Amino acid sequence: PAPPPPRKAPPRRRAAAYAQPPEQPGPLATATVEGYHSFVPLDVPDASRRSRTPSFLCKATSSVDGEAYSLRRLDGPPVPPEPLAAALAWRSLRHPSLVALVDAFTATGPAADGRVGRATYFVHELFPAAISLERAYFGTPGSAGNPGTPPSMTPTEDGLWDIALPLLSAIHAVHSAGAALRIVDPAHVLFTDPHTVRLSSIGVLDAARPERNLPLPALQSEDLQALGRLLVSVACQNAGAAAPTSLRRSLSFVHASYSADLSRLLMLLLSPPEAAHASVHDAVALVSGRLMTRLAQGAGYADALRTELSKEQENGRLLRLVLKLGLATSRPSLPANESYGDHPDRYLLRLFQDLLYGSSDEEGRPLISFAQAVHALNKLDLGHDGRALLTGREDGAMVLVSYHELKQVLERSFGEIAAAAEQ
Repeated sequence: PAPPPPRKAPPRRRAAAYAQPPEQPGPLATATVEGYHSFVPLDVPDASRRSRTPSFLCKATSSVDGEAYSLRRLDGPPVPPEPLAAALAWRSLRHPSLVALVDAFTATGPAADGRVGRATYFVHELFPAAISLERAYFGTPGSAGNPGTPPSMTPTEDGLWDIALPLLSAIHAVHSAGAALRIVDPAHVLFTDPHTVRLSSIGVLDAARPERNLPLPALQSEDLQALGRLLVSVACQNAGAAAPTSLRRSLSFVHASYSADLSRLLMLLLSPPEAAHASVHDAVALVSGRLMTRLAQGAGYADALRTELSKEQENGRLLRLVLKLGLATSRPSLPANESYGDHPDRYLLRLFQDLLYGSSDEEGRPLISFAQAVHALNKLDLGHDGRALLTGREDGAMVLVSYHELKQVLERSFGEIAAAAEQ
């Protein structure tokens, strides 16, 4: 079954997106590149090891929308205009299993070592706390002074299909659009959630290493071969399991350890181009049954998300109401109305606040009832005809007033503040 919608994941992702390390002196700390600032190096395996394009990956904040993005700076001379334009074509391709390309440009900015120069930058969506498939299943090798990290995930049948089906769907979308990915390898596949994988760095190779010698069908066939090698490596939890010298032995292990469906998919993906003209459409047809199951799971997950979204919409509605109530009652005066805070309207609203926040039992102990407060706020927002008995904590005054009248008072009071703000 699809995983339940995680309620704590969005706040964690937001915190990770805006997390800042201790300030370090140097050009990186104060640099601004084409409206992007607050650069933070990302602690992820550098995908340039696979693409042979040395680069520097960091998180940066856009001054246009205030959002954080992934910014990759290619080392070396700037990319010529023609291949850069080819890379920018990827901006129009959106797919749930692709990390979207936002922009690509040439500008002057600092490199990882602090040296400033002109270079080509790629801006992609940022998925905070994402981990590469390479790190998840193979760990990171140790070096002098660095013991490395062990794998954090163990391959399973369900886990392999969680990788295979989304990536196959992404390849299908790209091939149907008349393009090829050329980046299907463990370093470029990210776990953005425990059950969600996405291909990153799309468009980078088209600019850094444009392929002019191979026709498109050959490049697309290589995408399928690469997916097959990736799945074999993960299934064996060995980065070298798909090497030509090990592939036969690795496939025997997969046949013995996993389902026949997975074995058939691997045989199709790894079939030599000259032996069988398999396309991504053939691979999709082969796993159509599992795709239908995943489609049903996705629909159930979407229903659960819509339920959570409706709750958050209600929370937002009540938050706006509480903010308006606080703005209307906390201001003692306005420029054109010195006695604003002493008006009977504000007195009624303060009494209503006492009902929300100042209720006590017979012995004077605070009464904390979120349900009662939410019920009262909902009636206020609707302008319900029901009545509320308001009691002043200081003077003991008691007022019986309808929620409809309270809503009119609140709108009138907030309208005065809004009008004063626009003067």
